[in-house]
Amino acid sequence: MKHFKIAVLRTARDFCRDHRGAAAVLFAALIPAAVGVAGVTVDVGRAMVAKRALEASTQAAALAGAYALASPTASSSTVSTAITNWNTANPPSNLTITGSTPTLSCVTSTSNLPACSATSPNVVSLTQTASVSTFFLKALGRNSFTLSSTVKAAKAGGNAQSLNVMFVLDATGSMGDTDSNCTGVPGISSPSRFQCALYSMQSVLKVMPTSLDKVGLMIFPGMGSQYSPTSHPCSTQPSSVKWYTTNIKYQIHTALDNTYNDGAGSLVTTSPMVQAIGNYKTSGSLSPCVSNPGGQGSFAAEVIAKAQAAMPAVVTGTQNVIIFLSDGGFNADSSKFATGYSANATNQCKQAVTAAQAATAEGTKIYSVAYGASTATSGSDSCSTESGYTPKYTPCTAMQAIASDTGKFYSTNATCSIAGSPNPVTKLPDVFKAITTTLTKPRLITN
Repeated sequence: MKHFKIAVLRTARDFCRDHRGAAAVLFAALIPAAVGVAGVTVDVGRAMVAKRALEASTQAAALAGAYALASPTASSSTVSTAITNWNTANPPSNLTITGSTPTLSCVTSTSNLPACSATSPNVVSLTQTASVSTFFLKALGRNSFTLSSTVKAAKAGGNAQSLNVMFVLDATGSMGDTDSNCTGVPGISSPSRFQCALYSMQSVLKVMPTSLDKVGLMIFPGMGSQYSPTSHPCSTQPSSVKWYTTNIKYQIHTALDNTYNDGAGSLVTTSPMVQAIGNYKTSGSLSPCVSNPGGQGSFAAEVIAKAQAAMPAVVTGTQNVIIFLSDGGFNADSSKFATGYSANATNQCKQAVTAAQAATAEGTKIYSVAYGASTATSGSDSCSTESGYTPKYTPCTAMQAIASDTGKFYSTNATCSIAGSPNPVTKLPDVFKAITTTLTKPRLITN
């Protein structure tokens, strides 16, 4: 009996020892699984956060590239540099960007984008890859995850607020001179300065969103009666009258228009604005109804004040804008002013600047386009009526002062520029394209 008890106890002890070994084996087998679960929970979660960070970083970098593409001197190199500089200055946390590949393209399938061609792209497509390191999964041989994000951004077409834009064009006799630097106007081999200005306006109106923006047009000298062409052939444009004539008319039509394009980059010829400025195309073009009759010399203070007066009251979410184009040589003869206004023939450039400053003080943004503005201090193309203050304005400095700030001054004359200006001297159509990008801003589009 004693031997039997000893045998039973030994068997029980051996049984327990065997199960302790089995538990150890089972625990060892579960370690990789536990690490794997932790890896899935922690490392994959970190990868998902990193993926969102990469997408946000790629969006911002693509917009930086789109801003660069909006420059009149843009190239694939300048776009790539802008993206690289942005990534360098704003590295995303917890991941490493391993590749950044931008491509430029012409996209016409999305509405409200700038017009484009094979040689003039409007969209940056950016693909970026990145890696994010792991913690737990390294034990299983997985040291990192590779992530990828692709974003497209257009160089213009986005707008955060509604705009009321009044174009104010110099229509004096000098605007009939040929502009040899204005090339590429469809159907016109040697466009006049006025035709180049109208073509530049047409390019802007093709991409401004009609759902947000309304536009108007004033020309100076003013006319003796209202001109509102609504069909072709055009009705006769009223003759110019003296400055400050009672009921003088500067605005073409009487209201701001938002029917100027079809949302796909084409002008709508039934629009009152398009009837006025025309639509220059290789075929099927629409001739403009407005012309530059001249005849009264050049005086700008009155039309700037009238442009501001025609603006609607500003409400939250809207912005009034004046785009003013002239050579700045405001020196109309005193005989061209209505009775009682001969005193306005003095300091005509200073008066224009004062009128523009008053409009800016009321919240209007004024873009000033110096179209061949002279730096002369005397002669027929100067501010020859200035007296009683120093330094006296020249056409160039007057146009600079008319702009709400230096960033809104543009010039086609290399001798008329602002040191450090962000707006390079260029051709008039490119000037208007540059203004367009500041009005509409780059935007993200769907892939």
